[in-house]
Amino acid sequence: MSKANTKEQKQKRPVADKSTEPAMFKKLKRKFIINSVVASAAVLLVAFSTVYVIAYNASKGGGRPKEQFRLNVSDDVSVMFEERLENERENHLNTLLLSLIITGISLEIIVAIFSFLHAESSIKPVRDAYEAQKNFIANASHEIKTPLAVIQANLEAADIKGNPWLDNVAKKTEDLAALNNQLLSLARMESHTDEIKLEKIDLKKTVEDAVGCYVPKLNEKGIKLRINVAGGANLEKTLNLAEFNQLLNILLDNAIKYCDQKITVTISDKSVTVKNDGATISPENLPHIFDRFYQTDQTKSGVGLGLAIGKAIAEHNKWHLSVDSDKKSTTFSIEL
Repeated sequence: MSKANTKEQKQKRPVADKSTEPAMFKKLKRKFIINSVVASAAVLLVAFSTVYVIAYNASKGGGRPKEQFRLNVSDDVSVMFEERLENERENHLNTLLLSLIITGISLEIIVAIFSFLHAESSIKPVRDAYEAQKNFIANASHEIKTPLAVIQANLEAADIKGNPWLDNVAKKTEDLAALNNQLLSLARMESHTDEIKLEKIDLKKTVEDAVGCYVPKLNEKGIKLRINVAGGANLEKTLNLAEFNQLLNILLDNAIKYCDQKITVTISDKSVTVKNDGATISPENLPHIFDRFYQTDQTKSGVGLGLAIGKAIAEHNKWHLSVDSDKKSTTFSIEL
């Protein structure tokens, strides 16, 4: 291969975009800035309040009776002098208060700018640990993939029909291969290095095709699935079809797993929602539903990677994936 071709390939290789970094890093940086500003504001408030109170008490003579400050002059002159002195005290206190406010605001702006500039370095240990974990998962999954493929190939070549023990080995090998593929998919999505390939699609047809693959499973479990289309919706979209299908399949598979009797898929020009009745998500579990390896029901199959992959897909394509659960149903929404 020529040097020119090699150079061209390097130029075409996608580079990770910082704007698509995991949401947790953005939240950590935001928390660091807010906490720094709030903490500095509390310290300044106490310090400046103390200064003002001391200045106020000093200007009032520390509470001593006014008679000892009166000059040996007539009462009218004494009253005029005290009024003038009082006005000067008030002006000085107002000037001090204004100076403290302006100084406080200026210092808060400086603290905010400093926190913003150093937010990245403050979360660097967390980012490094996250990257190390992600790289480990990706590398381990790649290493596991080859021996798994060899085991599956040998099992397929062997005559295992009627042997329940080897059937169990084959089934668990398939489960392990599926888990390994999920880990690889998650590592790939979170690296944000894949180029997004956009194409124009018919949203209704795409959803119908995805649902069609689940008809046997729906019939087996006796689940009714209905597709609703919002009136007047423009269902022609330009998006990453492969990753949209992957995300849709994750939500459909999750809905079927936890559904009781009915699933409703609603399509509009801006979103696709998947709603199922049956098991719902408690308020304490809801914030963690997209975390890796998190499962609300340990009796169900899977290891809790599906929704984490779905969240990574949504972030990769700058879609918004959300969940809402009440006492009767759970709804996942993809805002395109």
